[in-house]
Amino acid sequence: MLKDLNMWSTKLKDGLQLAHDFIYKNKSKIPTQIKKIIFVGMGGSGISGRIIKTFLDKESKIPSFVIDSPDLPEYIDTDTLAIVISYSGNTWETIDALEKLVENFIPTIIIAHGGKAALIAESKNIPFILVPTSAQPRAALGHFLGIILGIFDLLGILPNGQDTIKKFGHFADLHVPKLEDKAFFNDFLDIVNDYEFFHIWGVSGDSAGFAYRAQTQFNENSKVQAVMSNFPECCHNLLVGFTNCQTKPLVLFFYTDFLTSHLNIALKSTCELLKEQGVILYKLPVLGDTWKEQLFYMILWSDFASYYLGQKRGVQIAEVELINKLKEKHKQNGIK
Repeated sequence: MLKDLNMWSTKLKDGLQLAHDFIYKNKSKIPTQIKKIIFVGMGGSGISGRIIKTFLDKESKIPSFVIDSPDLPEYIDTDTLAIVISYSGNTWETIDALEKLVENFIPTIIIAHGGKAALIAESKNIPFILVPTSAQPRAALGHFLGIILGIFDLLGILPNGQDTIKKFGHFADLHVPKLEDKAFFNDFLDIVNDYEFFHIWGVSGDSAGFAYRAQTQFNENSKVQAVMSNFPECCHNLLVGFTNCQTKPLVLFFYTDFLTSHLNIALKSTCELLKEQGVILYKLPVLGDTWKEQLFYMILWSDFASYYLGQKRGVQIAEVELINKLKEKHKQNGIK
């Protein structure tokens, strides 16, 4: 896994090249009038959609939606562009949704490493991108981001998509060597090592998708029960759960320096209250001069922090044994 973490810049660059190759061969198959975008995917594959939706919400007039279900909402029609993402190409929820997209003639782009998704693309003549090999689906995020942001730039959906990928690549070259030093995480590891469960909070409209990426990395790389919530929504319900805690809860807080004034005030008030309740708050160091750089740094930090926590806990970092067992049970019970 560590090898893949060190390849962020390369994967972003390779993804962008794949986007160029794809558009050169397939642009005539993609509609010019797109009124909605949906990202269809689960787990590590689907996270790229959540991240890019964050950028679309700030920079595009086209509404976008994340579909993490085998069912499709009724609002999806032929004016929708579907981006179907599955590293394995066999994720049952994604394949079920893909089959419905095909049945309803929804314009679709499939991004996968092979599997059933590739077979469907070939048999139905659906535009397809073959994703290069990664150690695990979650390690393919750089490829996914390079591909999708590159395609959206070349289609005029996100005109600065290629520039974003190039800047992310330079940013990774700058910061990955520093994050490779395990000593950089000593303070964090000392705080979190004794916890089997902790909270991760992201801010809606800001860091929510990136906090979710962090949650999945701590789940899979560190094998801890990390759960993610969105601020400020969590202050209207989850907050009450911190009343009279028997043990000190831990919250990892993800947010950039670009929040609105009211969000900043709400955040300050919430942190003061949590500390009064004995909650341990950890705000990761967020580096970068721009909103996107700070968000991307959250990804890099979480990748390495979760890796080193898994190492300290003595777990098999790359393995996802319970997910593999669940897939076997799916097969036994009739999901092929």
